[in-house]
Amino acid sequence: MRIIIIIIFIGIFGLFLIAQIPVTLTSNEVDAAVSDAIAQVENAAEDAGEAKPQIDEDEVTKTVELAVEQLESKQKRRLKFLFAAYLVIWLAIMLYVLRLGRQQSKLEQRLSQLEQTEPISQEEVE
Repeated sequence: MRIIIIIIFIGIFGLFLIAQIPVTLTSNEVDAAVSDAIAQVENAAEDAGEAKPQIDEDEVTKTVELAVEQLESKQKRRLKFLFAAYLVIWLAIMLYVLRLGRQQSKLEQRLSQLEQTEPISQEEVE
């Protein structure tokens, strides 16, 4: 039983290490974000009754790329904390199950000792 638990734990730990969760945006997603940002600025200007502003797409693209880089670095940090939390939880569960296994084996030993002893007769009790 202990071997199975350890193998499962190592398997789950290995999956976390091997699995790579994509946290980067593709260039198409960045271009879409730039287009959305430009459209929002233009719509805000129209709603305020102002003239259509001159927007430097290169500057907006740089700003969006910088924001994306910052978000990705924060996301990677969060994923590290999530992995650490899962690792701690699985470790605690594994230790608890191993402790239960040890207690069960002690109880089984005690039960076998009690079964091997002579039964007490009713007369000895009185």
